[in-house]
Amino acid sequence: MKKGFSLVISPGDVRVNSFIAKDYDSFYLKNPQFDFLFEGVLLNRRKLLQEFALKDIATLVQELYLQKKEAIIKLFEGEFRGFIFDKIKGKVFVYTNITSTQRVFYSVEKDRIFVDSGLVRLNKTLRNSGITTEPDLDSMYQLLCFTNLPEDKTPLSNVKKLLDAHYLEIDVNALQVEQKEYFNPSGTPRFSGSKSNALDQIHEVFSNSVLLEYEKDTELGTDHLALLSGGLDSRVAMLYAVKNQHKPGNALCFSQSGYFDHTISQKIAADFDIHYEFIPLNGGKFLNKIDELTEISEGMVFYTGGIHVQHALENMKYENFSLFHSGQIGDGVLGGFNTEPRRKKPTYFKIVENEKFLPRVQQSLDQILKKYESEELFMLRNVAYNRTGLGAHVFQQKRYQTSPFMTADFLNLALSLPEEWKFNHRFYIDWINKHCREATKYRWERTLMKPNANWKTSFGDRFLKRGFKVLNDKILKTPQNSSMYPYQYYFDSDPAIQTYYQNYFDGNIHRLERYPELYRDVEELFNSRSFSVKSKAVNILSIFKLYF
Repeated sequence: MKKGFSLVISPGDVRVNSFIAKDYDSFYLKNPQFDFLFEGVLLNRRKLLQEFALKDIATLVQELYLQKKEAIIKLFEGEFRGFIFDKIKGKVFVYTNITSTQRVFYSVEKDRIFVDSGLVRLNKTLRNSGITTEPDLDSMYQLLCFTNLPEDKTPLSNVKKLLDAHYLEIDVNALQVEQKEYFNPSGTPRFSGSKSNALDQIHEVFSNSVLLEYEKDTELGTDHLALLSGGLDSRVAMLYAVKNQHKPGNALCFSQSGYFDHTISQKIAADFDIHYEFIPLNGGKFLNKIDELTEISEGMVFYTGGIHVQHALENMKYENFSLFHSGQIGDGVLGGFNTEPRRKKPTYFKIVENEKFLPRVQQSLDQILKKYESEELFMLRNVAYNRTGLGAHVFQQKRYQTSPFMTADFLNLALSLPEEWKFNHRFYIDWINKHCREATKYRWERTLMKPNANWKTSFGDRFLKRGFKVLNDKILKTPQNSSMYPYQYYFDSDPAIQTYYQNYFDGNIHRLERYPELYRDVEELFNSRSFSVKSKAVNILSIFKLYF
């Protein structure tokens, strides 16, 4: 579903194109004082209407904007983006949600400012306006080094992405642009209570976040769908819903058949009498959806991170739901971003995936790292939001994806907790053993052990999971059994996929002829026997095919 909006702002003039559909909570309000466009799902809509004793969202916005001005967006919780055109001030405010899962892009030109919720559409608008768009080569190498673009970078020169929890303030007459922050979890005071008290608070906040999502389904008149795997995040989110009398009508899993994500999730669904829909990824025929995924990612993150999600979306049967309920980024904000049990400045850890290209982007990366006081905050934006969000964008073709780990209240609390508590997911394990023991009765795919004791996390990581992979890859020669999506096995086993990739490369490598260094690097990558490396070369070609 192609949605969104675009703006072209020239001195004293604002031209708007709205593509929003009349679904969820989307609206476009116009009056003599201001225009207000909101696109998305407002999870706390009912709560806001009750709090301010108003009958509908249009009235709410009408009254609250006059009181709070652009600060009104601080009240919103959910998956949303939009703009406000204040006709009295002569200013436009363009906003996105606190996790930037609802992307907005902008380009400041000499005589105009272009804003669009779609980068592909923005590129076309710029070109149709007589503006030549060029690839940002630094972005291309950042993509090769990190697997996603950092901060506000895009594949296009002179085009930026609006940062999470920020809004643009645009002076229509002076054509001045400033990006301002409206939510900052790093500003929350460090947690000062006991660990026991923190465990109780995280339980309460998480319960409220889950209820916010599931009650939205009820408000929209549908049943619930929960994504479920062998990990902790999805099971904890789903089981909290069950504990709060919101049993999902469907649990959706997609994985290589027989892998732990399949067997564990199937067992959980059966035990709680939840309808279970499993979509096998076997064979990997979906790996030829290169251009489709690059258009969804818009070149911001490698397509392989969401190509299996596209396969699941195309093959799922269940329809009576409003939201994909997930557990996205839970393991990250509850310890996965901490490399040591203390607060420290960020390093290259987890962001650098291919060290070959680090010298090419090291200077820009070092400049980014200097801006952050903790690795946790750096990783939150540059891995959690800018990388793992691709799955949400794939799902959004059908429905919005939500996660109780991504609400403002949960992020504020989780990021205020001491790193020594969260390191190696110790706090996470303590939390579910105290408040969600049913989640500990099943193996954790990461460790292959039940998550009912902290020592099992390290032991499982170091010995069981590694041993399991060696057993399948080296001894039994069954690599298809060692991963949720064994792409390398799919590629090696299917000559048709190999031919498709070779033809794709041969048919598109000419697009890099103006950039000899990138041409050589992409050619070398494609000649690798590793599918992961080969696909990165193909992704660069797909980006050039999409934009240039």
